Amino acid sequence: RRSSDLNAGFLLALGACGGGGDGGGSGGGVTPPPPPPQTGIGPAGGTVLGPNGARLEIPPGALATNIEIEIEQTSAGAPALPGGFSVLGQMFTFTPHGTSFALPVTVTLPFDAASVPAGVAPVLYKTNAQNQWEPVANATFDTDSVTAQVTSFSYFALDSVELVREWSFNELRAAF
Repeated sequence: RRSSDLNAGFLLALGACGGGGDGGGSGGGVTPPPPPPQTGIGPAGGTVLGPNGARLEIPPGALATNIEIEIEQTSAGAPALPGGFSVLGQMFTFTPHGTSFALPVTVTLPFDAASVPAGVAPVLYKTNAQNQWEPVANATFDTDSVTAQVTSFSYFALDSVELVREWSFNELRAAF
């Protein structure tokens, strides 16, 4: 036999075994699996639902990368509450802790207006980067939910403050 006939036979045998190296087509080659789909919320924005109507709405552009965000109804691991703090309802944890957003996101939590004693107003609190509780200034309360826009999150809780009315009287005297 000629050496060119041997080489051709070897190449045919190699091709039949899938040794072509391209991984595709017929011949027993294995196609690599596709990359796993991206999960979480990313630059396109999205909504995360939590227990009892808790919700997080993230607008497009608020995140630079995909993040797995979770909402739990728990106080586990939360910093100590300030003195005089009386929690109304349950505390919620948004993770990963310390997540910050380039644009405000909307947090909605369940709220029972009937749980607020007469003469007090509800206040939404969240923890800041120093793990301290601070009031959320723009919280809007409805009969069954509270909604606010924030640029970071971790823990959220509802408290109440006593409404105080201040009166001031001035005496005006006219000189005739």
